[in-house]
Amino acid sequence: MKNNKPRILFTTQLSEQKRTRLENSELLIESEPLITFEYKLPGMWRNGVPQKADAWIFTSKKAVKAVRPVIKDFEIPKHIFAVGSKTAEKLEEIGLKVSIPEQYKATTLAAMMRELDLNKVVHFCGNLKAADLDTLLGDQVELTSVEVYKTKLTNHIISDLDDFDALVFMSPSAVESFCHQNKVPDGIQVFCIGPTTEETARELGMKNCITPEYFTIDSLMETIQQFYFEDHRSTH
Repeated sequence: MKNNKPRILFTTQLSEQKRTRLENSELLIESEPLITFEYKLPGMWRNGVPQKADAWIFTSKKAVKAVRPVIKDFEIPKHIFAVGSKTAEKLEEIGLKVSIPEQYKATTLAAMMRELDLNKVVHFCGNLKAADLDTLLGDQVELTSVEVYKTKLTNHIISDLDDFDALVFMSPSAVESFCHQNKVPDGIQVFCIGPTTEETARELGMKNCITPEYFTIDSLMETIQQFYFEDHRSTH
């Protein structure tokens, strides 16, 4: 280990509450946001939402936040799907009944949806979609992707990478932004929020990747704590 306390770099903005929780477990936490988000005004996308859809899909909390202020303007479909427990919680907060795939992956979601008689589906998403749901759902489903927010890559050089014990990525776009101008030092540990993020990390040459069993920020933090303190891994 480079110092007495493991030094962890999050490549996204971390709330003060989560930072404190990790630092209380004897970790040194820093954040270097490599992506930013911009919500689109409802007037820019509202008319693109088909009425009388069979299902809606939300694959991020940000999409829920964007749609929430104008949700009463639309006819709520019979089926609403969410990828991720936190996304589902945000939908349930506004009174919607949500179905969640067992694994927080687009392929699992598509398999779940194919079991239903769905014709017209709306996917509320950002400009950087992690998976091609069109292909996964097949020709029998008319899928409309409605872009309600934008992810912007703010890639820049991180000069002191060698001083960190671990890197944390919360999305595939954060991995891509990082790799525009940086290279992972040999031996550094990489933590990923979910399998899609890990897949992107491995495709871009990152080898020491760990993903939590449940793809949430809380589970990710527990995994980091366990890695350094419960597993007693002396090589890091």
